Amino acid sequence: MREYIITIVGATLLSACAAMISPEKWRGYVQLITGLVIISCIISPLSSAIHSDIFKGFETDTSVSAEGENLQAELVLAELKKRVDEDIEARMKKEFDLSVTARCEIRVNGEGEIEGVDNVRVSGDKLTDRARARLCEVYGLEPYEVRDE
Repeated sequence: MREYIITIVGATLLSACAAMISPEKWRGYVQLITGLVIISCIISPLSSAIHSDIFKGFETDTSVSAEGENLQAELVLAELKKRVDEDIEARMKKEFDLSVTARCEIRVNGEGEIEGVDNVRVSGDKLTDRARARLCEVYGLEPYEVRDE
């Protein structure tokens, strides 16, 4: 701490001497430069604090965050499946008066992004051709991807 104070006092004294010695028209520039030197002397301990290990132990555990992301993705996928199933059942009831139970599969790419509905299995009332075509239209499926069970 003693060296820190001596450094600041020394920089201030040198600044005052440089201001007195410099010509009148240069005095503003000299004061600006010496002021920057004094400021750098004052904040120099901050750089050593930043580079020290005061943040040791606060590193994030990537395995925990990856597990959390996977769990979140699984929950989102499960909720999406549930909502699509409910939508199919409600749509078939409302539009075609069919009582069905639906189970869909969601297509996910290699990066974990949801691409759409992969296929639909329907149990209960037999699907009509119009009902099957409607499901294909709404969910972007081919007729063979909509199966009765």
